[in-house]
Amino acid sequence: MYSQTQIDPVVSFRNSQGEQVRGTIVNLQRKSLVMEVYNPYSIVQVSEVLSDLAVKIGAKHAYFGKAVVISLVNTGLTAVVSVTLIEEWRELSEMTGGASSVGTESRAFVQDWQDRFRIRRDYQIVVNEMRAFLSDVSRWVEQVDMTTALPKEGDVLRMDVFQELAYPIGDQIRHYSALLEGEALQVEPELAPVHRTYTQSALHPLLLRAPFVFRTYTKPLGYAGDYEMVNQLLSDPRQGPTTYFQIVNATFLQSAVAAAHRNRIDLLVDYLVRMAERARAAGRPYRLLNVGCGPAVEIQRFIKEYPNPELLSFQLVDFSEETLAYTRNHIETALASAGAKVQVEYLHHSVHDLLKRRISPDPSLQEFDSVYCAGLFDYLSDKVCARLLSYFASRTYPGGAVLATNVHSNNPEKFSMEHMLEWYLIYRDEAKMEALLPPNSRDPRVYVDTTGVNVFVEATVAEFPL
Repeated sequence: MYSQTQIDPVVSFRNSQGEQVRGTIVNLQRKSLVMEVYNPYSIVQVSEVLSDLAVKIGAKHAYFGKAVVISLVNTGLTAVVSVTLIEEWRELSEMTGGASSVGTESRAFVQDWQDRFRIRRDYQIVVNEMRAFLSDVSRWVEQVDMTTALPKEGDVLRMDVFQELAYPIGDQIRHYSALLEGEALQVEPELAPVHRTYTQSALHPLLLRAPFVFRTYTKPLGYAGDYEMVNQLLSDPRQGPTTYFQIVNATFLQSAVAAAHRNRIDLLVDYLVRMAERARAAGRPYRLLNVGCGPAVEIQRFIKEYPNPELLSFQLVDFSEETLAYTRNHIETALASAGAKVQVEYLHHSVHDLLKRRISPDPSLQEFDSVYCAGLFDYLSDKVCARLLSYFASRTYPGGAVLATNVHSNNPEKFSMEHMLEWYLIYRDEAKMEALLPPNSRDPRVYVDTTGVNVFVEATVAEFPL
């Protein structure tokens, strides 16, 4: 590893929106980097994939590649951003010297590895036992793909047979995940990167061909929780090239966060029904804004299930054009299937775009009966979330409603998500969610889903304070 004094203190990267950003290095390790970034609101977010991250020595790249944001702390006009470095350093590819120079780099690499490789013994035992179990399961389950004796639906086991096969195996995988959770909790923060690398090197060959696991880890759209991940959470769990990987896929889809997300959609459908009933009582349609809409599955279900979906109209905002195109197509399909006419508007805006807008008591800006945001706050700082809620309230009629959700801080799988999948969230409990509400909110209601892993906050919007 290079000496910190050799490294240019300025680092550059592109965020998931393609913006070029510069930061100043605070701390640098082979697998992790901490930098300070000018960030009045939201240049980056937790679990975001940063691309073209460049660390330089002079004019040469010592590191160039991807990184995943693992934490974000606002300190006023700047943010301290911690990332995991995904690619390898370029000591050898940038060398121009002879054999002695190569030997020097090799010895330096070995010494650096010895200095870093301080993996807790009990942590190693859990990871190695889990790897041994998964390896044996993968070989044993190969029989399913070679036999014609078991009942199948196309190329996959019939669902009841699949569930009987998968449940005991999934239960044991969850057992090892819980043990990993306990051991990861004991790891000192400065040693967490090397522990995560150890887990991923050992387990990824046995996990990543499960589609949900692969997408969660690779984040192809540049961020976690994209529309396809949501679809995978709701679709047939028997996804993957073999029965073994279908079992792995199904097991991860039974995690607490996955179950809580499915519950969240149920609760959002209930919320839309309540809004529609208010609209019926008021004798006029209600207009709703959904920020960070994703695939808007709750709206699709509302259209199909509620007898008068035209009582609501929607403006859907997302920072991914691909997501909006997908959502438009599926909502139009739902409307055609239900024979309904619902006004839906689609806007391509990022959180950064929204944060730059003024928050004003101007009544002409108040055009919504409700604004809700489900799934975005998990990746944004308190400062950003509070400003977003103030902006939501400024766009809402007095007497209207705002709603936001977050993964609860009691998530029992926090560390296993981070160590296996590089999936990081900003967690909040009921008190922290209520504290984000703007001053002109009234009658707050804070509640959780049946898993206790998703926390909701609702409030009524009062007159804007002058």
